[in-house]
Amino acid sequence: MTNITFTKEQINTLKLEPQYAIEKNPKRYINELIIDAENAIRHLQSNTQNAFRYMAAKKIKQIKESNRHNTMHKRYQYNINQIKKILQHNNLTIAKADKSNAIVIIDKTTLGPQIDTFIQENNIMKLNKDPTDSYLRQIQQTMQKCRNLIDKNKQKYMLNIKPTAPKINAYIKTHKDNKPIRPVIDNTQAPSYKIAKFLDHRIQEYVNLPNTYKVHNSYKIAQELQKIYTAKNHKMIMLDIKDLYVNVTKLGIIQSTAIWMDRNKAGTDVKEQIMQLLKVIREQNYFQYNNQYFKPEKGRAMGLPISGTLAKIYLQLIEQRYIKH
Repeated sequence: MTNITFTKEQINTLKLEPQYAIEKNPKRYINELIIDAENAIRHLQSNTQNAFRYMAAKKIKQIKESNRHNTMHKRYQYNINQIKKILQHNNLTIAKADKSNAIVIIDKTTLGPQIDTFIQENNIMKLNKDPTDSYLRQIQQTMQKCRNLIDKNKQKYMLNIKPTAPKINAYIKTHKDNKPIRPVIDNTQAPSYKIAKFLDHRIQEYVNLPNTYKVHNSYKIAQELQKIYTAKNHKMIMLDIKDLYVNVTKLGIIQSTAIWMDRNKAGTDVKEQIMQLLKVIREQNYFQYNNQYFKPEKGRAMGLPISGTLAKIYLQLIEQRYIKH
C-alpha cells in the first residue's frame, strides 16, 4: 500500500513475519542467563547442585560459541534499522494484515483517519484522564469479595503489577475493497487482563454451550454445504456481522451469561462472584490512542482473553431463540 521501494535483502527481512524473533547477541544476555541459572540451581538439593552447574556451564559455553560465528542476527538487525529509517523518512508505518501472517506497509496519513473514523462511527467516548490506577483498585477490591471463586493466596497472581492502558492496533483487511481496518486492542498490560484470562476458563466450566452452528474452519463449512440440496433457482447468501465485538451490548453480555449459567445449574455463590467480576471487567473496556484515552459505550474489544467467549455466549443465545433448526 505504498510506492516506496525496498532492497531485496530488506524484503527478505520483512518476509520473516511479525512472529520472527531476531537472535540477540549473547553479550547482551549471557550474564543474566548465568545469574538466573545459578539462582535456579540453588533451589535444588545440595547433592545435585554441582552436576547441574556442570550441565549449565556446558550449555552456556555452547550458546556463546554457536553465536560467535553467527553474524545473521547482526545483518537482520542492520536491515531492520534501515527499514525503520525508510519508514520514518516517508511517514510510513507497519501494520498486520487481517486473517494472515502478512504485514502491510501503509502511510500514516491513511491509517490515522481510518482509526478516527472507527472511533466516531462507534460513538466511542473520550476520557479526561487515564483510568488505569482506578481500574486496578476496582479489580483488587472485587477479588477480595470472591474468595469462593479465587483462593486468597492466588489473588496477587491475578494482577498486572504495573498495568498500562491498552493500545489500539489496526489490522488491515487486505482481502476487501478499500482496505478497511479491524481494530484489535492489546490488553496484555491492562489491569483486567490476568483476571479476564482466569474468568474465561471458569465461565467455560459453568456454561455448556450447544455450539449448534459452530464450525472450526472454511474447509468444514465447504463440507457441510455439500450436504445441502440446492436447485438451479436457489441462491446462497452470506451474512457477516459488522464489528461484532464492538456491537455486543454490555447488558446483553451479563444477561446471556447469567441465563446459560442458570441452565447449567451453577452454584449461587459462584454465579454471583462470576457476575461481580464480569461486570467490573465489562466496565474496564478502554484504550489509548495518540496519547488520549477512549471508552466504548458498548461491546468488547478484540484482544481481551474473555471477549471471544462472551461473544459466543451472546450469539448462541440469539441463535437458540430465533433461528429455526
